[in-house]
Amino acid sequence: MTLWLIAASVLVFGAFVYMARGTFGFGASPDVAVRHTIRDMVAAQRVESAADMRNSLTGTPRSSAHDEFSDVGASTGHDQLTLQKRLKYAQLSQYPPYVFAIAQIVLSVAAFLVVRPYCYELLQIFSLSTGPLVVNGFINLRINNRLSRFDKDFPAFLLSFVGMLKTGLNPLQALEACATNLEGASLVRQEVELMLERLRLGVSEERSIGSFGENINHPEIELFVQALLLSRRVGGNLSDTIDRLARQTRKRQRFRAAAKAAVAMQRGSILFILALLVFLEGYLYVAWPECVITTWTDPSAAKGAQFGLAMILSGLYWVVQVTKIRV
Repeated sequence: MTLWLIAASVLVFGAFVYMARGTFGFGASPDVAVRHTIRDMVAAQRVESAADMRNSLTGTPRSSAHDEFSDVGASTGHDQLTLQKRLKYAQLSQYPPYVFAIAQIVLSVAAFLVVRPYCYELLQIFSLSTGPLVVNGFINLRINNRLSRFDKDFPAFLLSFVGMLKTGLNPLQALEACATNLEGASLVRQEVELMLERLRLGVSEERSIGSFGENINHPEIELFVQALLLSRRVGGNLSDTIDRLARQTRKRQRFRAAAKAAVAMQRGSILFILALLVFLEGYLYVAWPECVITTWTDPSAAKGAQFGLAMILSGLYWVVQVTKIRV
């Protein structure tokens, strides 16, 4: 008993450290570095522009503004997808990150206490992963739902924006005209209206444009924001740039849909096999109840059955991780 309490305490503490790493801003996944570096560049450019404006009013030399920009670039260089960023993308930033870390610990401990009287060691250890799976699954579901809502209208919005630019409208007028053609519940329209509202309230153009889609984890938003900011600062043919971006976004959208369709068959096969196993277990219970009852009541047989169940759960988790599509 004492050995199991020590082992459970060590596992729970290790799980807490692992789950709380995003809360304190370290140990996040590095595969999002490029995407978030662009956002950091936009933020740094906004600060540099504000510093230039202050210096032009106060007569401060340009070198100090450059130093401030360098400091901000260094401070915003943390480009990993921490728990704070994930909560921001999931529209859950009103809750402190430690709340979700504590929720993971509580769920894991509760699952462990429920499973412990009925299952052997392997499933007891597996039960400790309940908290991270449930909480992270909930956050990822909200992030992906917002991504899907935005991605549904974004390519068409970009193409419409290109057409409006070619008719002679300036970028802000074109954005407003394109947004009015979208449905009221469209996430793209809401972001454009929020950006225009900031402009009406007196927020600078660079700050308003840079905040476009800041709560959505979409890979092309940063390119769109950069194109708008650079066109406002140095000029250039914005319509051609946005047209290329629209084609890239459309291709990525089609590839994402094709990839999801490709893995759907594999996931469907796994679900069919699981349903078949459940059906066979039920049929055996009806036709030969002693076989099923003995499997789960005899100590030796129960260990084998629970080991098989643990391997099935591991296989399901592995299949889900392998078939995740990030395009």
